[in-house]
Amino acid sequence: MRFAALVRTSSALWAAPPALGLVLFYFHVSFSRDYEFTRGDIPYALETVSFVLDPLYALAYATASSLAAWESGRMKRAGVWAGAPARNHHAIAAQALLPVLVLAWAMLLFPVGLGLLSEGTVLTPDCVPLLAMALFVAAAHGVIGFAVGLVVPRLVAAPLLAAGVFYGVASSASSGERMWPRHVSGAFSTVLSFGERTTWTALAPQFLFTGSIALGLALLGVTARNRGVRTAVPVLSCVVALTGTLAAYDIAEGWGHTAPLSVGHARMTCAGSAPRVCVPVAGGAEPAEVRAEAEAVVRELAAAGVRVTLPRTISDNVINGARPRPSTGEIWWLPLTAGQRDATTRYQVLTRAVRFPCANTSDEVASRSAMLWAAGNTGEAKRYLTAQREELAQYDNGDEVFALIKERVATVRRASTAAQASWYRSELKRACGDAGRAGDT
Repeated sequence: MRFAALVRTSSALWAAPPALGLVLFYFHVSFSRDYEFTRGDIPYALETVSFVLDPLYALAYATASSLAAWESGRMKRAGVWAGAPARNHHAIAAQALLPVLVLAWAMLLFPVGLGLLSEGTVLTPDCVPLLAMALFVAAAHGVIGFAVGLVVPRLVAAPLLAAGVFYGVASSASSGERMWPRHVSGAFSTVLSFGERTTWTALAPQFLFTGSIALGLALLGVTARNRGVRTAVPVLSCVVALTGTLAAYDIAEGWGHTAPLSVGHARMTCAGSAPRVCVPVAGGAEPAEVRAEAEAVVRELAAAGVRVTLPRTISDNVINGARPRPSTGEIWWLPLTAGQRDATTRYQVLTRAVRFPCANTSDEVASRSAMLWAAGNTGEAKRYLTAQREELAQYDNGDEVFALIKERVATVRRASTAAQASWYRSELKRACGDAGRAGDT
């Protein structure tokens, strides 16, 4: 049967307008209204794709499952299976499922195309694993729905599958203390940020869970003349479904809220050495300008009597996605692209150049005083005071602390350069409390 004839007789034809209309509504609400407030600073195709797909997984899977159940029920009622005993039952099912899968896939791919077009980006190889997972799981739900429709009346199976699949997939994101359901539901656990990439390992549970159940049900349709084979088919079907389900659970059971991701995926451009400054090409930042700003901050601190050694590398932390990596003595991770765009590069470098002898400060007055003094010597006092005023406003004694740090720094500025530098070093230690004094012994 030709595809056009299949479409004319398929429930996918009359379901397409409301299904695609609902998808466009979701796209408008979630993407057109919200994406500009949540997206990163740099256009990233995979971020766009994952954001668009996030609310659509459940819709597409529910559509595939319910319409497939309707189609198999319709064929059963029409006596198709009895009327074509010599034909391959899987071929008949595949033919009936084709329009349903085309609609389910269109519900995923059409809005993805709109999102990429809106952002002016194109599909990249990094997008393939996530899209492949969504399309595969949609097809698997179609197979499961078709199998259910063969044994449950379609007037019951179709609405129950539509509601059940939608709720099961959509609610997996709020699975409470048990995180593994969100990693096997077919809805990826997070929207990806710039530099992040899904791995096939992270997607394996999604493929295994629904795919194994679909394959197990498909095996039940195998017909054989040999009695031993016919007896073994149900057992094999159960083994396949159970093995895939347990394997998916075993992989995902130890994961947290988000599946493992690979980060740092961006084409970089770098300038200089010691420090070597690197930024993503796509962001349009100039690494040479960033390097010049960093060296200027160090020179100005040195002129004030404070020696700071720059690391071997300063890199843009935007490539680490939503999970920043900590800076070390060898590499500083800073928001370089955003900093150059907002003219805050010097301030970002300053926050790393002021080094406390402890991981966490305990004396907030001393730590803020030291930062304000350093900011004043690098032309960033106004920016730092603005940030502190906003931060301290949430505390009852915020105004008192704000006035105190300004007074302390104003007082020390009357001293000589050497005395100020000595005071600064003592403030760094004082900010650490007992940890700073212990480190001084």
